[in-house]
Parts: sequence; C-alpha cells; structure tokens
Amino acid sequence: MNIHHDPRPEDAPDEAAFFEPLAQKAQALFGTAYTPEGAARLFRAMQTRQNRLGLDSFSAYGALLRRDPAEWDKLWPLALPSAGAFLRPAAQFEVAAEVLQEWAVMAPERTLRVLSLGCGPGFETASLAMMLEETGLRTKNWQVELYGLDLNPEAVAQAESAVFTAADLEWLPEHQARKWFTPRAGGFHFKTTLAAPIFLAKGNAYQPEEWPFPGQAHFGLIFCRELTFEAPPRAPRQLARLLRQALTPGGFIFTAPGEFLPDSSGDLHLEERAGVTYYRQGAPKIKANRHHQSRKEKIGRGAAAPTAQAASRPPLSPRETQLLAAAEQKLPQHPEAARALVNEVLLSALDQYRPAPEAWALIARIETALGRPDSAQAAEEVIAAAGV
Repeated sequence: MNIHHDPRPEDAPDEAAFFEPLAQKAQALFGTAYTPEGAARLFRAMQTRQNRLGLDSFSAYGALLRRDPAEWDKLWPLALPSAGAFLRPAAQFEVAAEVLQEWAVMAPERTLRVLSLGCGPGFETASLAMMLEETGLRTKNWQVELYGLDLNPEAVAQAESAVFTAADLEWLPEHQARKWFTPRAGGFHFKTTLAAPIFLAKGNAYQPEEWPFPGQAHFGLIFCRELTFEAPPRAPRQLARLLRQALTPGGFIFTAPGEFLPDSSGDLHLEERAGVTYYRQGAPKIKANRHHQSRKEKIGRGAAAPTAQAASRPPLSPRETQLLAAAEQKLPQHPEAARALVNEVLLSALDQYRPAPEAWALIARIETALGRPDSAQAAEEVIAAAGV
C-alpha cells in the first residue's frame, strides 16, 4: 500500500517553531486539534498562502495571521479535507428515512427541521434533500426545512451553486441522477425546486449561539459526521451537549460510522439498526433490531441483515483484510491514521448491508488509545447489541 507523504512541520525545523503556536490558535478558533495528517494539511495550506502572497518567510505569514483575522478565512478552506459523495453510505440515509417516518406518527406537530453540520460543498445537503422527499412527509402537509452549516466559506459557496461534475454523480443510481440533476454548462445542477427549502450558511459547529438561523430553531434530525475525528478528546462530549440542546424532543443525531457522542446527561441514547448507529434523544434505550431488514434486502438487492441465529458471516474482502492489517500496524503510534483505514472498512460493510465486528473491535481499541474510554465502551456496546 503506497502512502503519499505530505509536507509536515517536522520536515522543516526552521518553520516548525512558528507553526505550533499557529496550530494552537487554529484550535482555539475552530474547535479542532490536528492529527498528523491534519497538521500536514494545515502546514501545506500555510505554505500555499505564503507563496500566493509573495511573502519571503513562514514567520512573515505567521505575523500576517496574527494581525489580520480575515486571513484565517482564506487559509482555512485550504486546510480542510474536501471529499464527498451522494447518499453514502446508503444504509445510513435509508435508516434515517425509516426512523423519521416512525417518529412522524407520534410527532406533536407537522414541522421538521433538519441540520447538516459540516455540510461541505453540498453532497450531504443534497443527499438529505433527496432522502427527505422519499419519506413523503411533504406530501402529507408537513413543513420541512433543511439547514446546512460549514466553517469553510468556499464549501458553502459551492453548495449554494448546487453544481456538480459527472464524476460526482457516478455513485447515484441512474434514476435518481435523472430525477434530481439537469445538465448545465460546466456540470450538473441539483434541482432545488424539487426539494424542501434549503438554507446554507458559514458558521462554527461549536458556537451554536452564533448559528445564523432564524429564532430558536430546533431540529428533529441532525447529521454531524466526522466533526470529532480530528478534535481533542473532550470534543465529543462538548459536541454532544451542544447538539442535545439543539434537538427537538425525540430527535435524532447521525454521526459517521465509528464516531460517538458520549453524553453525561443520559438523554442521548445510542441505537443500532442494520449496522447503522445513531442517537435518539429523550427515549428509553432501545436495543438493536437484529432482525431488521432494509428496503434493499426486502426487494432482493441487498445482502441479508445479520441475525443472532446466523451460522456464519460473509468473509471480509481481500481489500478489507488488507486495510485492517494496515490499521493494526499503525494503531500503536498513529491511532488517527488507523481509524481512517478502519472507517473505509465500515463504509464498505454498510454499502453491502453486512456487519463488520472486526472493524468495530479495532475502533474500540483506537478510541482507548486516543483517550476516549466512553467512545471505546460505545463501540463495544455496538458489537454486543448487534449480536455480531
């Protein structure tokens, strides 16, 4: 497995001394800490801005950041990962649709607000819009609104343009691509007129008091994926507290596979369905539905969901085995890099509607190595609850 080596602060000793206080400032501003990969991205982004501005030294660029807060907004987009895909993992959006439809039966009012935190360049908000239409709530006279928030102003601008490339659409089934996108010069435009109203804004997930949303908006569903992967150990608890306050009673939070939100209040309950984990607020803890069948499985297009009586599990693919072996090697010294590899296995498993207990077991060990025992325990509970 070839690993591309990004420039890192330790590769430039003369610049490393200036980098560390700037990285600490970035953490204070944006609520994030840096894994080795994240530090490399930030360092490379700073070098890029230095060169674009024609500054003759890294220290000169550091001085610019200290005296000009607006420069952070120009730096930050370059330091963030920018990957994305529509409706991925598909099982996550399917389960989100199912729990919303179940929740809607007993909802006190026909209003649903959905929030995409860290919405990126529009893949997630468009995916949520497509999923929400499939629930049929709007045809039943529900008021449905979709909000997207991201720290990266360039990502927000791209999401607002709602224009994607042909490569972006490759993951979508053909019928959805035809329904939701129309060819336009330079790409394909997402048909926002078919969807619930979408409101996009720049903002920090860790500063809800500054979210530019009308009134005291509360949300029935929050997608908040990968916001804690490069964050300090305390961040998951902090984010859990903030999101709990933003939820409507009985609302749901979906995180990335293998990402947890430890909650000391006891008001957020981790649930599992068809291999997908999510949080529900204010409801008694519900055990995993081991016999749940996805819609794809019911019509013969998905692998059978695991049951407690299953005699055997589908074997890992050669690539999944290779990824887990590489993660095992990286775990002692680079647990963050190990998690990135394990997450690929979790995504692959969800795409095929099958369990991945080997991956969850590694997630538990990774969270322990990162100083997050609560998250490690949550991963172990997923393994036990799912009966795998």
